[in-house]
Amino acid sequence: MNAILRAGILSSLIPIGVFAGIYLYGNFLLLDYIHVLLGAIWTGVDVFYGLIFISVLSTIDYESKIHIAKRILPMTLFFIPTTSILTPLAGYFLATREGIFDIYSPIFTWVIIIGSILVILGFATIFSTSIIIYRSFRNGKIDGKRISRLLIIGSRGALGQLVLQVVIISLMAYLVVF
Repeated sequence: MNAILRAGILSSLIPIGVFAGIYLYGNFLLLDYIHVLLGAIWTGVDVFYGLIFISVLSTIDYESKIHIAKRILPMTLFFIPTTSILTPLAGYFLATREGIFDIYSPIFTWVIIIGSILVILGFATIFSTSIIIYRSFRNGKIDGKRISRLLIIGSRGALGQLVLQVVIISLMAYLVVF
């Protein structure tokens, strides 16, 4: 379990450190790069976890699911929550600096609503189920059926995030183009 925590903390500290350094340095071109890169990685993780992984889960035994759950915990406990906060935060800093957002615009309202739902969905499904899985490993109470159900809930949350990410990316593209 210590290896999971070390890997997870590292997967959070690297993006946080890079984000903070770039923001404090004031290089908004690099901040834009980090925003797009983290967003692309976050979307890619959701494609994997929400589309591919859920279909794999239905074909493997409980023992394999338990081993997989251990391996993805650093991503689901640390990296996904970190990127789900840093990506919109970087986008906010960029949009306000460029004057893209108009508080009275309906698109701004939709971006805020969808973005909030996106982050809440990730914490309510992916992060919360990962905490339960982690605790079951730590306590030694490993129930393959329960872990399987929790992984499916996390995968469905990732699928929901993926749909919302496509919507918000489309809205952001509209804002930038028009």
